[in-house]
Amino acid sequence: MQLWTPTHAAQLLPCLAVMLVLAVLLRLWLGKKPLSVRIIPFQILAVIIVLLEIGKQIVSAADGQYDLYHIPLHFCSLFIFTMPAMAFWRGKGAEKVRGITAAFCTSMALLLLIYPVLIYGDWNINNFFVNYLDFHTVAFHNVVLFAFILLLALRLHPVSVKGELKATLWFTAGFCVVSSVMAQILKTNYANYYSCNIPPLEAVRVSLQGVLGYVPTQILYILIVSALNIGFVYGSYWFFRLVRRLLEGKAKDGVDIGNSEKEITV
Repeated sequence: MQLWTPTHAAQLLPCLAVMLVLAVLLRLWLGKKPLSVRIIPFQILAVIIVLLEIGKQIVSAADGQYDLYHIPLHFCSLFIFTMPAMAFWRGKGAEKVRGITAAFCTSMALLLLIYPVLIYGDWNINNFFVNYLDFHTVAFHNVVLFAFILLLALRLHPVSVKGELKATLWFTAGFCVVSSVMAQILKTNYANYYSCNIPPLEAVRVSLQGVLGYVPTQILYILIVSALNIGFVYGSYWFFRLVRRLLEGKAKDGVDIGNSEKEITV
């Protein structure tokens, strides 16, 4: 099972280096500004994410044969909702929205840095300037990676907020229900709920069908994928908190966004 290819390394590593440099420069420039100023780069990324997705939907529908796979029911599709919500929502529950977004951005960043082959293929990179859908695939996920870096560099979310972990897990569970049900109804592989993109695991799923039957196997498979999704988001939440604390220490730098940095039970 190949995690990286030379093509991924040639594309992703330079992009990551540029992101880190920009993040450092933005921190030096905006680091001591109030949240309303620090969050502007993140707001720009949120707008870009939405525009990229609108472009994908237009291109997919342009030839009159809309691809059901492009319905935003994938794990990555959640960013077209969570990032704008975090960027612009300031009403009730805004802190929990920031927590959800931080956990999901961390999840995507970890997946992209550990197993980029699962996120997009060499062909997407090679056709970046040729095909809009390939451009979208690469650009979309790299924008999310940059968003994760900015969350840390610009201190856009405090170390912890009361109730945010519970909200994050319920949000993830809700996504799992919707995505898994729609994957079976439309027979389309949203978030790996219809089949598995990892060849060794897909071979196990297929072999189990001959033993248990299709429906029991699929139910078991959906439960396992859901547990993995929830568990990974849970682990990503704590990873974000750990990195956030390591970068910032225990200084109370969250006062200006309406939250203290004291340890809060979640």
